[in-house]
Amino acid sequence: MNNINHHIKYIEYLLRKSRTILTNDISFHADRLSKISGTYPDLRNPVTLNEKICHRILFRHDPFYTMLADKLLVREYVEKRTKLIKLNPLLGIYNRVDDIDFDKLPTKFVLKCNHDSGSTVICTDRTDFDPILAKNKLKLSLKKNMYYTTREWQYKNIPPVILCEMYLDIFSNKNKMVTPEMLRVHCFHGVACFIEADFTDSDGNGFINVYDRSWNLQPFQMEYPNTPSPVDEPESFHQSVIAAQELAKEIDYCRVDLMLKGEDIYFSEITLSPKRGKLKITPAIWDAKLGSMWDLSLAKTGPIEPVYSCP
Repeated sequence: MNNINHHIKYIEYLLRKSRTILTNDISFHADRLSKISGTYPDLRNPVTLNEKICHRILFRHDPFYTMLADKLLVREYVEKRTKLIKLNPLLGIYNRVDDIDFDKLPTKFVLKCNHDSGSTVICTDRTDFDPILAKNKLKLSLKKNMYYTTREWQYKNIPPVILCEMYLDIFSNKNKMVTPEMLRVHCFHGVACFIEADFTDSDGNGFINVYDRSWNLQPFQMEYPNTPSPVDEPESFHQSVIAAQELAKEIDYCRVDLMLKGEDIYFSEITLSPKRGKLKITPAIWDAKLGSMWDLSLAKTGPIEPVYSCP
């Protein structure tokens, strides 16, 4: 049954890939963004944050962006640019699923591909883990090119491999509603301006609070509602902001995703196109306000002088 499901998913992927012949990338992104914004966007002359994300996907094809999107190569980039955060230790790199020796892996581990999103396999107990199911999922992911599904150019030319990392328990019995599972730091021209803090309650409901760099809750939401109660600033928040800026100083806009475990900060990824430029921002006026903070004429040329400041 699992093999049949994977064959069906691969056929669905091939159908999406074939659509690139019929629908160009501009129409693909414009049609999908119009369903979010309610108006048909001009992606050649963008104004909002979503429009500018789509504009970069479409018109700025830089190998630097491919490196940032590669979950393997970006590790070296992170190591060179900041000492404030940690990388989750690598246990192995595999070209094929059959290269994985599960008997040599610890009780807990994480497998994922370097070239996509959604291929992650988490094992928290090897005695209750199905390696065949994991292999089938990863084998399918290796065969797919994420560009043909999401039309995000930065993923198109990444040579796919499988990564195995240590399992990181960021909660350690802490209350999930007072401990962010992720900080997503939006940096404009090398400056951290807004931070999404992700939470999930005991029933699996998701919440996102958006803060400024001083942990002041902002008057807009991204994707999910705010938490029902106020949340205290994490102990490593300030250091997270500084680390994100060190990683983003050569990028006109990006989102740096970080995981907190007590005083330690772990790197997750640098996201160039959050939600593929289809973010649900409420109220909608904030899509334009955030877009005004990104000057497309200041491309990836290093830090800006004088130092950019958030509104």
